[in-house]
Amino acid sequence: MKRNETVSPKKAAVIQFVAKYATIVIQLVLTAILARLLTPDQFGEVAIVTVFTSFFNIFSDMGVGAAIIQFRQLEQKDFEKLFAFSIVLSTVLTIVFAMMSYPFALFYSDMGLIPLFLAATPTLFFNTLNMVPNGLMLRGKRFKAIGLRLIVTTLISGVVAVFSAALGMGAYALILQTGLSAFSVFIWNFLSLSVRKPNFHFVEPLKLIFSYSSFQFGFSTINYFSRNLDNLLIGKFFGDVQLGYYDKAYKLTTYPLSSFTSVVSSIVQPFMAEHQDHKKIIWDFWFRIEKLVSLVGAVITAIFVACSREVVLLFYGSQWSASIPLFTLLAFSVYFQMLGNTSGAFFQSLGRTDLQFRVGLINTVVTVGCLVLGLCTGKMLYVAALIAAAYIIQIFTTFFYLIKRAFGGTFSVVVRFIPEIIIAAVAVVVAIFTGSLINGGLILQFSIKMLLVCSIMFIGYLLFGQLKYLLAIIKRKK
Repeated sequence: MKRNETVSPKKAAVIQFVAKYATIVIQLVLTAILARLLTPDQFGEVAIVTVFTSFFNIFSDMGVGAAIIQFRQLEQKDFEKLFAFSIVLSTVLTIVFAMMSYPFALFYSDMGLIPLFLAATPTLFFNTLNMVPNGLMLRGKRFKAIGLRLIVTTLISGVVAVFSAALGMGAYALILQTGLSAFSVFIWNFLSLSVRKPNFHFVEPLKLIFSYSSFQFGFSTINYFSRNLDNLLIGKFFGDVQLGYYDKAYKLTTYPLSSFTSVVSSIVQPFMAEHQDHKKIIWDFWFRIEKLVSLVGAVITAIFVACSREVVLLFYGSQWSASIPLFTLLAFSVYFQMLGNTSGAFFQSLGRTDLQFRVGLINTVVTVGCLVLGLCTGKMLYVAALIAAAYIIQIFTTFFYLIKRAFGGTFSVVVRFIPEIIIAAVAVVVAIFTGSLINGGLILQFSIKMLLVCSIMFIGYLLFGQLKYLLAIIKRKK
């Protein structure tokens, strides 16, 4: 394995942001094309398959990747043993998933889903093989390689998916996209890392990381149900078409999570794991990160809420207009999801995956309760509204356990996030009211609303002294 890259957290973040946003641009272009080549029911079918592949992907890591970063005493021989474990696990998971394709399809009373499930098995196989290499890439702080890998694999798999959709492959084009992406990452990892000699005596390193990894795995499992049960049940009770509309609306709200907070989270543990015995250092880093996420998240959420109609139509086209009210409701939760999305990396850095598991358990109960209540109404709008409410409620549980229990800090720190929430609310009201007075095309409406939101947010941050936090982060060298 190569030596650690000498990068600071700021430089690592810049590298990851550049790579991620380049990838986002690629994904948006590809998604816009695919949304015009494929139908809502085809996206709905893939959303159903994704629910189950996402569940099996939990087992494809089992907390081993995070443990590789956290346990500094692990050596090359341990990595080779853990890689051997991933080979065994990938084979078992692939076989089990293929065998379960029939009962999965039976649950939806649609035997046509069986070939789609079988087509998704390579994705699961290669994702599992990437368990150890991905952990090693982060442990070694190889952010340049990670960023370049992300751009290349996204571009290759996306272009192939577009051509496949144009040739009439339908939903299989989307399945091919994910499978090719996982395969490309594996080839990249295999060629760039030295873990190629599996040692099948893997019990010893598994014992070492078991407690830490088991809580991480437990959290991932219940978080899966929290994040995917909506797709599972909406597809069952409302059908493929409604699921397609909901899935597209929901996917739009996840872009800030994948393009911003996930990037921030990816650099936290590789750097903070070295300070796991010094809470004060991690606490200071957490506040700086969380304040940055809060300031950026407030702007993104305000734009999403104020420009929900324009965002959906510009990204997907008029055939997806039924997604607009769903996206509007879900957009209210984006800010709170962004705040909570970085917490996992800090629980892991502190070695408190047990508290992370507890948070996930409570939040899952909240989400399931809201989802069931929404399904009982029989209306998709109520389902979306209650799912958004669940995500908003979750931040309070997350903050309590992270701030009070993990850090031993005071809950009063959350008061520092209130100014941007108030400013965002004002910006939304002004933008929506002004937009209703302007007659113009879609792009003009979007441009005016977004300009208003950004201007009001900037002025508000300036007047309430919030820009100092951004400047402090920019000027800080370490």
